[in-house]
Order: sequence, then structure tokens, then C-alpha cells
Amino acid sequence: MGSDPGSGSWPPLLELKPGACPESASWYFLAPFGESPSARVGQDALYLPPGPGSQRGKVAIIAGANPDGSFSDSYFLDLASHRWIPTGWDGLLSRYEHATFVSTSRPTSLWVFGGASEKGNRNCLQVLDLATGTWESPAVSGPAPSPRTFHTSTAAIGDRLYVFGGGEKGVDPVQDQQVYVFDSATLTWFQPEVRGQPPSPRHGHVMVAVEHQLFVHGGLAGDTFYDDLFSIDTKEMKWEALSATGSVPGGRAAHAAIAFRGHVYIFGGMDPTGALDTMYKYHVGENRWTKLAFQTPLPAGTSGSRHVCRSMGSASRRWRPGLSRQGGCL
Repeated sequence: MGSDPGSGSWPPLLELKPGACPESASWYFLAPFGESPSARVGQDALYLPPGPGSQRGKVAIIAGANPDGSFSDSYFLDLASHRWIPTGWDGLLSRYEHATFVSTSRPTSLWVFGGASEKGNRNCLQVLDLATGTWESPAVSGPAPSPRTFHTSTAAIGDRLYVFGGGEKGVDPVQDQQVYVFDSATLTWFQPEVRGQPPSPRHGHVMVAVEHQLFVHGGLAGDTFYDDLFSIDTKEMKWEALSATGSVPGGRAAHAAIAFRGHVYIFGGMDPTGALDTMYKYHVGENRWTKLAFQTPLPAGTSGSRHVCRSMGSASRRWRPGLSRQGGCL
């Protein structure tokens, strides 16, 4: 799972053993057994809740890339046994910097959208049947987003995936400021009418869902790093620029974000000075930021994070933006 967390000049992290309970305000690393994924960036990590008879779920690792090319493989990390499970399943088009989600009505279906391969950006959808290990590329209707990368720019609510922004080529985002919605129940893309002023074009931002609200934070366009925060109420479909109080995080891109118990947490990313190792909590009901303090060392600064790979926050690294290319689904 990457480099030794105790190597170099960084203080060592604590290892979380199988079955152990983490302490509050503490970071840990896992040392899973079994065959691990090869070193890569741009993979997506998605938590899958436990099934019947299991107390802990799994983390699915989907695709990614290294300097030699992009991957089409998938792994599970069993959180009860701390063991890697390579699937050996075929059928996914190789890609990195893509989005994944599981719909509410079909919890055994894992969807993948967009991303890029060494041949160009993608805008296609594929779905994995978690029960059979079968990948399919279903026919969908409606106007799909243009090919794009950096899919921290997506969030799922129920059966629907919401897409805003993303990377086009290098440090340049797509110029499209439209919100796209994919309904996995009807296999349909559509563009809802959204009132209000949207965020400026960007990529490397995060978008997370808290109940029926979407929150968009940060991002990058050229050499500009954004520190702004926006929300959309998906029932009203209206953009709102939020002027939050508290310890407001500075401009950043390629950071991780997760929603938990009515709060939004962000970690890492990069700004003009380099990679960041700070973590913030946004109190949705109070419109307030808090910079979090911990009893343990933090992971080294990360950029391009995508979801949960450590016991708090994310540490999956992403491909350098300069390697994203314009193109279609190849």
C-alpha cells in the first residue's frame, strides 16, 4: 500500500490492527494481508457497506494508472480481516481519475463514469454486478457530459449521479458550467435547470452530498486555486454561494472530501506551495469551518485524494493533471 508510513522524515503513523477500535482524533494506517494492488494513482476507492452476517464492509479499489499506462483491474479490501481480495474480473475499460457510485435501489451495482486512459478522456458509463463480477456497458439516453477527468467533481444521491466541472486538458477545466444528472434507474442523462450563479469553470474541486444538498469546494483553473464554497439544494435546484465563518481553509485543489453525520470533512490537496496535510470540518447547519487537531501525527501531505483509504480521510493519489488529454470514450 505505497511507501512505509514510518519512513523518511515524517513521524510514524499508528497501525490499526484487525478488530481494534480506533481512538478519537487519531490517524492510523492499515497493513493488509494478501496480494495488494500495484502502485498507482488516479484509482477510485469506494466504501461498500457490510452484507448479511458481516459487521464491517469493504473498500473497492477500481482501476488507476502508472507511468506505463492505465489499469482495468479491481480489488477489495476486507475491513474485518484487513485482507486484500483481487477479483480478476475483466470487462472494465482502463481508466483513471474516474467516478464510481452505488445506487440505492440496486446496491449490488457499482457504476463507473468518465476519467481518462492514455488515449484520451472518457465520458462513458460502465456498471459492475458485484454479485457475479460482470461488467456491462449499457445503452443510455440523453445528453451526456463531454469527456472529462478529476471526478471528485461528482456526488451521488439515491439512484442519481450529479456531475459539475472536471478536467479537460492539463491544468485547464472544461468550460461547461452545466450540472449533469445520470439516473441509473432509467439509464438517462439529463440537464436540470439550475437557478443562480454557478461556480466558475474548475477541476480538482470536491463535490459531496449531505441529504438532498450538494456542496462544492475549492478547485483549480490554470494557476488559480479557489477557496470558495457553493451549495445546491437538489429539491430547489438553485446555486448558492456560501460565506462561511470560522477557520476557513485556503484555496486548494485535488483534496479529499467525505460527508459524515451532517458534516463535510476535507483533507489534503495542494495549493501554490505544494501538497497539504491539513484537515477541516464544515458544519452544515451552522455554515462554519473548523480546523481539526489530532493526538497523532498526520499522513504526509497528499494531493488528488478520492475517498476513504485510511481510517480517517483519504490518501489515494491522482495522476498529474498534465497527463489528462482531450478525447472521447476509446
